[in-house]
Amino acid sequence: MQDTPGAIGLKIPVPGDMVFMSRWQKFITDFGARYDSNPAVSYIIITGIGNHDEWNIAPGTQDTTALGSTQAEVSAWKSSSKQIIDFYMSAFPSTTVMGLPEPPFNPSNAAEDPLTSMREVSDYAANTYDCHFAYSVATLQSSTTTSNDLSANELFLHWTTNPTHGETLNPASSPDDFNATLHVALDLKIRGMEIYKLDFQNAALQNFIVGSGPYAGEAGGITPRRVDMLAIPAPTPCPAPADLKVTVNDSKTAVAAGAQDTYSIKVTNVGPSNVSEANVTDIFPAIFTRVTFTATQSGGALGFEATGTGNINDTVIMPAGSVITYKASGKVSSSAAGTLSNTATVTASSGVPDPNTANNTATDSDTITFRADLRVTVNDGKTATVAGAKNTYTIVVTNGGPSNVSGAVINDSFPSTFTGVTYTATQTSGASGFSATGSGDIQDNVAMPAGSKITYKATGTISTSATGSIADTANVSAPSGVTDPNLANNSATDTDTF
Repeated sequence: MQDTPGAIGLKIPVPGDMVFMSRWQKFITDFGARYDSNPAVSYIIITGIGNHDEWNIAPGTQDTTALGSTQAEVSAWKSSSKQIIDFYMSAFPSTTVMGLPEPPFNPSNAAEDPLTSMREVSDYAANTYDCHFAYSVATLQSSTTTSNDLSANELFLHWTTNPTHGETLNPASSPDDFNATLHVALDLKIRGMEIYKLDFQNAALQNFIVGSGPYAGEAGGITPRRVDMLAIPAPTPCPAPADLKVTVNDSKTAVAAGAQDTYSIKVTNVGPSNVSEANVTDIFPAIFTRVTFTATQSGGALGFEATGTGNINDTVIMPAGSVITYKASGKVSSSAAGTLSNTATVTASSGVPDPNTANNTATDSDTITFRADLRVTVNDGKTATVAGAKNTYTIVVTNGGPSNVSGAVINDSFPSTFTGVTYTATQTSGASGFSATGSGDIQDNVAMPAGSKITYKATGTISTSATGSIADTANVSAPSGVTDPNLANNSATDTDTF
């Protein structure tokens, strides 16, 4: 640091540095594992956003040139600050977490108005963790006190005139409108605030908190936190947090069009609190058809459908540690192509904080492949014949599925001793592309839905000079990109002796 007061000569991580963020997350996670819910810990103050516990990382002009003079640098600070807030909220789900909003850069040469940057990060904290996040030091200060912080007062004025989370807020007429500013904190369900004792010397603020303000009773009075600080706890306890998560998996990365598939959808309340109302949904893709599902639970979960068809849409009760497991089976459309993606979601009812919303949705994606068992038979209904006789071959081509096929090739090059050949062809279940009538050899490029058949009737005369035997062979082959699991039945031969 070059010219930031109190930090000259110190070294700090560049905002967004991946090594710092990874190590800081691990430290905060371990810190929370040890001290969250500890009765001796009243609150935790977020650090890592600024160059100390406040959020002003580089208020000096030279330091702003180095860290905040481009929009990319400002965006990096805002993004990393939000991530650090997430680290703390996840690590301390049962402890009040406090932040000290301050403009991060010098306004004379920052790429963005530092108050705008500060508001975006602080609004993110208030909106995302509206009952868990609190403001420290500079939340209720007067313009007449010696340690007045104009940016904090301006922040409260911003909230009262530009609410971003739907509350109806009383507009503050000035930074000294304590009634309105405290109302903002209460409406935002902020759990607590800190005030310097020095600021508490302001008579108007003191009178308001102690007895004259209509929210003084709701605020719960004054509680000492440390030698130079006072704290005002919010009146209503925060809803206890619960980390709901969902996973979805079919244990494969590729699935054939027309094949059966089964998803395992697992919904868990990691806790620490029970959830009296959570919504579990899985709107299956249109190409996943004939869906049926079953559901089981452990840990006392209630409210789910034990069996059902179609989409999953349950409102459930989930004690901490409980699990609901759905098994959903269906058939991939035989005409499906591209990717099969299935997404499951779980959300807590309004008012229940979820410290990790990233795991509220899960998606399983499989590449759709094509597999079709094409087979052919040829038969003239006899094993012996005579030279010069008429004969008719029945050639049946079947797509045993599971996938539809477009571009299958059917071939029957009749023996030279079978002359004057004419044929007809019919189909079932939607096969197309074949010649309905023809003469000579059969050579068709066809489309065959799963389960369809094409039946040829080929009639001709055996040459009078034929001797020994006569054999006719028919073939069917899948196009490129379609796997045929049984190539042995792609060719068939009928042989008759004379």
